[in-house]
Amino acid sequence: MRIIFCFFVIISLIMLDCAGTRYELTPEARSIIGELDSVSASEHLDLMEGTVYQTPAFIFDAPVDGPHVIILGGTHGDEPAGYEAALRLVKHFSRTPPARGRIIIVPLANRLAVENYNRRIPVPADTDRERGNLNRCYPGKPDGYPMEQMAYAIQMLAVGNNVEVFMDLHEARRPHLENDPESKQKSLGQTIIYHPNEASTWLLMVMLDEINGRIVDENKRFSSLERPIKNSAAWWAGNYLDCAAFTFETPRNLPIEQRIKYHLDLVDIVLKEKGML
Repeated sequence: MRIIFCFFVIISLIMLDCAGTRYELTPEARSIIGELDSVSASEHLDLMEGTVYQTPAFIFDAPVDGPHVIILGGTHGDEPAGYEAALRLVKHFSRTPPARGRIIIVPLANRLAVENYNRRIPVPADTDRERGNLNRCYPGKPDGYPMEQMAYAIQMLAVGNNVEVFMDLHEARRPHLENDPESKQKSLGQTIIYHPNEASTWLLMVMLDEINGRIVDENKRFSSLERPIKNSAAWWAGNYLDCAAFTFETPRNLPIEQRIKYHLDLVDIVLKEKGML
């Protein structure tokens, strides 16, 4: 099943790249996707196995007990830096396991949206289209629309592993500091959206201090926004698990490698602060 899955993903992504110019996976991401079936992990799960929405989840265990964290990429298919970063994290931890605890990665959460470079997947005409938006489907439903089922599967993964930190990697159109004050359309690039509890707040301060210390251009520095949007993954994790819960947003008007690096840097800061690296 997994060999068939990876073949389908590769063919679909190649077709996307050939059919349009909206986004082309980096060579590194192509390489990683081609090797997902052979990733060395403590456990390899398939969420919604046997359906067209099937997507892999990888669990990397350390030899020493410690915190459990979950990282999502590909919640929105048109936000590539998130799933590019998540794929690189899969590759990294398959070669270098964490020093403590457990790291769970779902790199292509809404796989069909990723393959079609869309924010969401289609739903029936008489249904709210946000039922196809994975980041508006929490808490999920085991018998709901496909993305409600995927949200439920991710929830069960987080609950079953007692996660202490939940990170969802996203993108926006531009940095939030470049928003036009007169415009109603606001962009969230370069923000860390956090659940307002003690666990999140502490990690937030550490992240902002470290990441912004590396960014010279003040307009490209990260800011924080309180309270993830209702029915998002981080909203659910913060409210239902009371864990440290974040949505990371980078802006699509920066080069892709820079955006990927910001995501990787933020994850790295959190994992180091938790003593996992």
